[in-house]
Amino acid sequence: MVGYQRNDSMTANQKLIAGCVSGVMTRFITQPLDVIKVRTQLQKKALSENERRKWFRTTRMILKEEGIAALWHGHNVGQIHSILAVSSQFYAYELSTKYTADTFGDSKFRPFLQFLCGIFAGCCSATLVLPLDVIRVRQMIVKEQYPSIIKGAREVYATGGILAFYQGLNASLLQMGPAVGISFGIFNLVQTLILSLLSECRDEKCKRASGNVHKPENLLLASTVAGSISGFISKTLTYPFDLVKRRMQISTHKADVRFQVPSTSKDLASCTGLAKCFVQLYKVEGLKGLYRGFKVTIYKAQLTSVVAFTTYELFCYAIREVKAR
Repeated sequence: MVGYQRNDSMTANQKLIAGCVSGVMTRFITQPLDVIKVRTQLQKKALSENERRKWFRTTRMILKEEGIAALWHGHNVGQIHSILAVSSQFYAYELSTKYTADTFGDSKFRPFLQFLCGIFAGCCSATLVLPLDVIRVRQMIVKEQYPSIIKGAREVYATGGILAFYQGLNASLLQMGPAVGISFGIFNLVQTLILSLLSECRDEKCKRASGNVHKPENLLLASTVAGSISGFISKTLTYPFDLVKRRMQISTHKADVRFQVPSTSKDLASCTGLAKCFVQLYKVEGLKGLYRGFKVTIYKAQLTSVVAFTTYELFCYAIREVKAR
């Protein structure tokens, strides 16, 4: 299970490796949805009754103008981003839950402490990966202008200086901290509830693998359901900050006439300053504007949570089994 367990045979470094594997798998599977989500979030056009179909049209236009490879623009940077983001989240969460368990024991405030540990893990991750996130988002909108990590970093620096790499940091912390806290908290709650209703693994093989007290098929089911629910709730509650963060991250982006800009990346909405972004967004698009691109984001968030948590849990299960031999 995610979080510190006193009887777990895995070390913190082994869980860090599990987090890296989870990050790689998650990014590869969810990258196309991320590209569509970002382009939808940054569009300036007013919302319409057909907004829920907009991301389908965006997908068709991307495929028509740029080909299927465009759905993986920013993937290489995204892989590094995911490895650092997911592994740092799990690692910080494991260490912080261990600290709270050693300090407070099995107190009645454990769920709340786990939530705080999740916020801490989210803030650590957000701060660590934000420079890569800025490059990745810009690659998604105009890949030719930001062709690689190095050239992309140079372009970002040339137009906005060193501070450009941390555009949207306040929005990122306000989004990622609570999002990860909610996600880990709800995941642990739902997974524990589901596993309590299912039979435990009681054969000799399970007894040898310290920390593996549940059947792998039950663990897979519980992790999938819990991941889906936690992803939906956490993203729903924190989504406006994610939208504002994206628009702040491209505030110093300047289109280069040497490169052809896809139609889905023209006339982008950008802003500077957290409060200013929210005011501008509300004035132009109303309350609905705070959830522009929400539908595809929810699909992506649920898929991300399911893949990340399930891969992490099953990889940890496999490591325990190998160590028990």
